[in-house]
Formats: sequence, C-alpha cells, structure tokens
Amino acid sequence: MNKSEPVISVIVATLGTRFTELKRMLETLENQTYKHFEVIIVLQNEQDHWSDILATYHIQTKLVITSKRGLSKARNIGLSHATGDIVTFGDDDCWYDATTFSHVVASFQTGKDVISLNMYDPDRQKFGRRQRIQTATYLTKRELMSRSSIEIFVKRRCLEANQHGPRIRFDEVFGLGGDYISGEENIFLADLHRQSYRTYFHPELLVYHAVQPRLTRLTTEQVVSKGPLFKRMYNTPTAFVLLSVFCLKKRQTKLFWKVLKEMWNYQPRGER
Repeated sequence: MNKSEPVISVIVATLGTRFTELKRMLETLENQTYKHFEVIIVLQNEQDHWSDILATYHIQTKLVITSKRGLSKARNIGLSHATGDIVTFGDDDCWYDATTFSHVVASFQTGKDVISLNMYDPDRQKFGRRQRIQTATYLTKRELMSRSSIEIFVKRRCLEANQHGPRIRFDEVFGLGGDYISGEENIFLADLHRQSYRTYFHPELLVYHAVQPRLTRLTTEQVVSKGPLFKRMYNTPTAFVLLSVFCLKKRQTKLFWKVLKEMWNYQPRGER
C-alpha cells in the first residue's frame, strides 16, 4: 500500500449472517479504482464463518471477533483497529460504485474534514430521503439529523483528542443494541460539529443501499428515543422545543409526556 496516498479504513459491523449482501459489498470494494484502503470486519458472533471467505478477496482485510453486542460498540471497536487516514462505516448490506473512493479522496484533498455521501437504491431508483439539498454544501447542525452512518467519511485525526476537544466516538447508549435504537450517527456528527469539524455534503456521490418503503407510523420505541437524542445533541431547553415540534408534526401527542419523562431522566454519559 503506497503510504503517500491517504488510506481509507472501512469499518463494517456485522452479525455475519448476511452472506450474500456482505459478499456483494466486498466485491464492490475489490473493484474500487482507488486501491489504498483496509476493511475491518467487526464480527459480533463468536462463530467465525468469514476468515476463509475473506481470504478469497484481493483486498486488505482484518477480522475482529467480539462477543459484545451493539452497533455503536462494534464501530468503536473497529475504530480502535483502524490505521487509515480516513474512516467510513459501511453496513454489511450497502455497496459502492467503482469510483466512489477516488471521488471521496479528491474531496478530502481540497481541505474537507468530514464529508457525507448520498444514499441511493439503484434497484428502486429512489434516494434515502427527499432531495432538498441539490448542490454540494456544508450542512447545518439541524441538517445533520437526516444523515445515515453509511454516508459518513471522516479524517481519523479529527476523532482523536486535540486542541479542539476530547476524542470522539459513537455514543454506545444509542444505536441498535443500545438503550435507544437510533440516532448514533447524528450524535457522532454533532460532536464533530461542536469541535468545528463541519460536514460537507456531496449529493452527487452515492452509496448504494436498499431503500425501504416509508413507514406511515413510528414505533413507540422510535418516538421515545427522540427525547434523549435531542437532549444529547443540544441541551434540555432546546430539546424540549424540538420534542414538542416533533410530536406535533408526527402526530405523537399521546406519547408526549412519556417521551418528556424519558428525556428528563436521561443523563448524557457518552463520548463528548
């Protein structure tokens, strides 16, 4: 691997059960025109079915096996093994265009610290969200709420303790397997934003992932998680306002007091 070129660390947290999907991802990594990257598979399964499979790919891979469960925990474990200059967090069922990493590196070479790609389903020809932002631009803190972890690329040095603040990791209270099932990527980007690392959005650069039909109803678990998420990203007064607007907009007023109580009892204890 040529050390004069920035190296990308692709961290993939997986239970190891999506064989077809993860193989598709590895194939698209093998086909990248930019070859300076490593793939760190964090297998949350003590039964290793992947060592022999990974050996068949002509890319640099590292398999880390852990008994710990939780998406944020697994990504933090992956970060502890990353050696690249740039880090991204792929799901085991996402995949990439052959030139994606080349475009990502070109963007970082213009001075960016954090960039976001755009999730797209090529089979259904649908984006992961409404395309309100049509041109490349820096995102506001509010706009970070709509980002997905698989879209994020960040310089690894921004995640370590420096003059801007303490080290940044995924808050393990949030994300699948945590106390609250979502929001970990929003907190991650908000913590970067707090230390003046702004996220630059490239709507033209795509990461592929199946886009599920939009659900008409949020689950109670999803709604309840919003109070702690808003409090973690902002502060209690701002979280109260955002929560009130959210419950009105999503017609979840019946759950308002339950969510408010959860928000009030929640005390941030993740990485800041």
